[in-house]
Amino acid sequence: MRRSTSGPAGSKDQLSPITWTGIRRLIALAVPYRLLLAIAGVLTLVSTGISLALPLISQRAVDYVTRTKEVGELDRIAVGIVGLVLVGAIFGYAQFLIAAFAGNSIVKDLRLKLFRHLQRLEVGYFDKTRSGDLTSYLSNDVSLLQTTLTDDLVKLIPNFLTLIGGVVIAIVIDWRLTMVVVTLLMAVMLFFVIFGRRLRKITREGLDALSDTMGAMTEALANIRLVKAFAREPFEDKRAREKMEGVFKLNMKGSIWEGMMGTVAGAGFSLVLLGVMWYGGRSVLSGALSLGSLVGFVMIVTIITGPMGNLASLYTRLQRSVGAADRLFAILDEKPELPDVEGAVGFPSGPGAVQFQDLSFAYVETTPVLKGLSLSVPAGKVTAIVGPSGSGKTTLSSLLYRFYESQSGQILIDGTPIRQIHRQALRENIGIVPQEPILFNGTIRENIRYGRLEANDAEVEAAGRGANVEEFVKGFPEGYDTMVGERGITLSGGQRQRVAIARAMLKDPRILVLDEATSALDNRSEALVREALDRLMVGRTTLVIAHRLSTIQNADQIAVLKDGQITELGRHAELLEGGGVYADLYELVKT
Repeated sequence: MRRSTSGPAGSKDQLSPITWTGIRRLIALAVPYRLLLAIAGVLTLVSTGISLALPLISQRAVDYVTRTKEVGELDRIAVGIVGLVLVGAIFGYAQFLIAAFAGNSIVKDLRLKLFRHLQRLEVGYFDKTRSGDLTSYLSNDVSLLQTTLTDDLVKLIPNFLTLIGGVVIAIVIDWRLTMVVVTLLMAVMLFFVIFGRRLRKITREGLDALSDTMGAMTEALANIRLVKAFAREPFEDKRAREKMEGVFKLNMKGSIWEGMMGTVAGAGFSLVLLGVMWYGGRSVLSGALSLGSLVGFVMIVTIITGPMGNLASLYTRLQRSVGAADRLFAILDEKPELPDVEGAVGFPSGPGAVQFQDLSFAYVETTPVLKGLSLSVPAGKVTAIVGPSGSGKTTLSSLLYRFYESQSGQILIDGTPIRQIHRQALRENIGIVPQEPILFNGTIRENIRYGRLEANDAEVEAAGRGANVEEFVKGFPEGYDTMVGERGITLSGGQRQRVAIARAMLKDPRILVLDEATSALDNRSEALVREALDRLMVGRTTLVIAHRLSTIQNADQIAVLKDGQITELGRHAELLEGGGVYADLYELVKT
């Protein structure tokens, strides 16, 4: 089984501090929706203004009614205050809807951006990263950013204005009491700042553990037949339980810290309010403070604690968001495939001759796979590549597709180095039928049409007939619109292989790569697949990656690959007469 990697974000033990660069990158995600967020901000400012006005209105109203004893005036003031509260609520609701729209849009855009970027990364990136990990990044990590990028961003300035305005009003009412209250509230906020970094680290570790767990679960479900065949359900249950326990412990640790911060905030703000009531009550009784001033001050303290709590919570959420953003930006910072060289050309219009010149390649620097390999593949002919397992046969086709770049040497098509050909054009003109056909969870028609998306139904069905797909499709009630299930699981191996051949046939490539497309098939299925392949290969330059020598005896030339080089080249009979590696392999198969 493939083990989890450390993920794109790098080491789990390292935690970079929050920087303005990181914050700017976060905010930049919201820039396309700045107009909507600005409107939401204006609505929030209006709501903030109403909130700040209420304590002053209440102070004057209470003092006026206390002095005049006019109950009717109290009623009118109460109605006015209720009206203001309702107007503020309406503006707040409108702000919420706008921020929600912007937030969901940002999340959608970010997921699409990540998916687009992932598709353009080098194949080597996916060799070291599990699909389950990437699914976790696209789901959980992106969701963590939504609140920070919308609601928090919109309310940031209004919270500051509310805080500053509230403090000014409180000073006007009683500056001594204000200083005490602000000092206590600042102490609570300092607690958030000190312990917020710890929460961020725990969040990052939790996300890493969750992606590792989801990766393991996804891997097990993707290979469910192997799991069942070996009766390994209990083992997978235990493995998943152990991983989920780790996630649970980290989540609980995060909840403990978050709960502690919330408890300190709630208790601190409550104690401040009680202290104000106690001190204010004594001041009213001693005549140092009017009842209206006390009411106004209590209201303004209540209003001040709102933005202070929001700013403290924002810092907590920012710690969480940066922990998630670290991983997402690490993906976005991964370099995509090398861009086309300046002056890149389209696919050559020649017959399709391929030449491998002095090609050297290694997946790991210290372990070369190809060592100065040279081979000419004639146009319109069938060239088979044989050799021991791990000799680099499949690597040749990967280099031809430019899934990887060779360390030295080059590959030419009709005399043009493939690095000078637009990568898109190169891949559009090379077809592949892999040993294990890859089908999507869709219909047979959709899987064939993947070879050429603009093809009409008649062209799709013509390719199906050419690949002997029609032979089994006519037995399905839904015909070509039959769903094949995930990875084509509802079809047999031979049926999946014929769909893959039909897809390549519809693509109509100039060069064809066959990775032993008839292995592991019964005699009837192999005969049907072989017949379809014979039609597909007509007039095309074909490179056959051979695992069974019996399937390549009629090849125009056979190249024997050993120790990273071509050691023998010729037709079947010639190589047998030579008594070399090919003859030894053939005798081994016969016995």
